[in-house]
Amino acid sequence: MLSPRRLAATAAALAALTLGVLALLVVAGLITPGAAATATAFLVTFAALAYVTVTLRRVDGKAHRIDLRIKKHEAELAKTTAALRTIETRLDLLVRAVEESAGRRADDLGAILASLGEDRVNAMARAREVEELRAEVRAPAKDSV
Repeated sequence: MLSPRRLAATAAALAALTLGVLALLVVAGLITPGAAATATAFLVTFAALAYVTVTLRRVDGKAHRIDLRIKKHEAELAKTTAALRTIETRLDLLVRAVEESAGRRADDLGAILASLGEDRVNAMARAREVEELRAEVRAPAKDSV
């Protein structure tokens, strides 16, 4: 298909040639000026119709290309959305695992601290017992001196 510029140049050349032929026919008396004016009006209308047709075809082609691009972007968006859903699901699983792990750690730390507290309490009780035993052992030694 001709490009719009070539088509316009060809149409302009044909229009000039046609107007020249009509002018010659009027001058030669072969057709009346009214018939020449009618033929000219018909040719102008035909040229306008051809221009509108070519313009509409170009616009339709552009609209088709835009539609294809939109469909391509929609497909990419659908893929991205699916990937994001997968990532979101994985993140939810990871968050739950981290929360469970944090809960276990808190329980473990609580148990360790409780155990350390019990050991301290037991150690303090033993220290008191040892002090009492020392006092008992030292008491006879003080009495003998």
